[in-house]
Amino acid sequence: MKTLTGETLDLNDAPARGCDLFLVDGNNLAYRAFYALPPEIATSTGFPTNALLGFAGMLMKLVTDYRPRGVAVAWDTRPVKRFEMHEAYKADRKPMPDVLRTQFPHFAPMVAAFGYTNLVVEGWEADDVIATLATRAHEKKVRTCVVSTDRDAFQLVTDHVCLMMTPRGIREVLVYTPERVRSRYGIGPEQILDFIALMGDSSDNIPSVPGIGEKTAAQLVAKYGSLEGILEHAGELSPAKRKTLEENAKQAYASREIARLQRDLDIEGDPVALVRGSPDRSQLLAMFEKYEFKNLIARIPLLDADSPLTQ
Repeated sequence: MKTLTGETLDLNDAPARGCDLFLVDGNNLAYRAFYALPPEIATSTGFPTNALLGFAGMLMKLVTDYRPRGVAVAWDTRPVKRFEMHEAYKADRKPMPDVLRTQFPHFAPMVAAFGYTNLVVEGWEADDVIATLATRAHEKKVRTCVVSTDRDAFQLVTDHVCLMMTPRGIREVLVYTPERVRSRYGIGPEQILDFIALMGDSSDNIPSVPGIGEKTAAQLVAKYGSLEGILEHAGELSPAKRKTLEENAKQAYASREIARLQRDLDIEGDPVALVRGSPDRSQLLAMFEKYEFKNLIARIPLLDADSPLTQ
């Protein structure tokens, strides 16, 4: 992963080690797993399993490599509020591939078999569920790791909350702290929304300010601090930049709000109480035999619910 100045960020997961809580974007991980592994992967009866294999491997990795006290996997529902704000939100996304759609009903039961918690809040996306829990965790100083490749998740990074991304496939991980966010973009996590306000987010069909790309957006936010600061000092910019910023200021403010994750959803429970349960070994064995995951069957004994953080 390169910074905006062309420097390479080393793959480093050290900040995630010792985290008490992992919050996983289930939809995001399912898609990453699907595109990381060949779609031809299937059982002897022809049932596709490429996404399930990658998904299961990542869930296994969370336990065996990091030994967290709690793991929760959040899932998307139709984001009513964002569609009200922007009718074209995610409109450019292609429909879910049929091969992935076939596998999708099997993800949540797998999460439960691992002893993890599935979380869904109607009208909101997984990002918002995670944002609410990550905010509570930060307030309680619970060391937390968010697992997602969505750019808007950078806004959640704090001294107590890191962000784990898989830059290539699902095997390699890069973990962001506030310092690493600054190293990559030249701005802090608290400025990510202003950054997105300018450059938009094509993956979610969030509009950008025309003519403002990633590098320019980061430079402007770094220099002037916020969208408000940039517009206040628009007279210091080139005529072309000033014109496009002033003409699209309303849209920039709207884009910032669309990208803002909800941090106060009505979710029962305390992040501290999201203790990882014991895996249902018999259920996992049955699943892995059904999907013909021979390598994962051999790793089931590595699942130890009594991690050092729960003793």
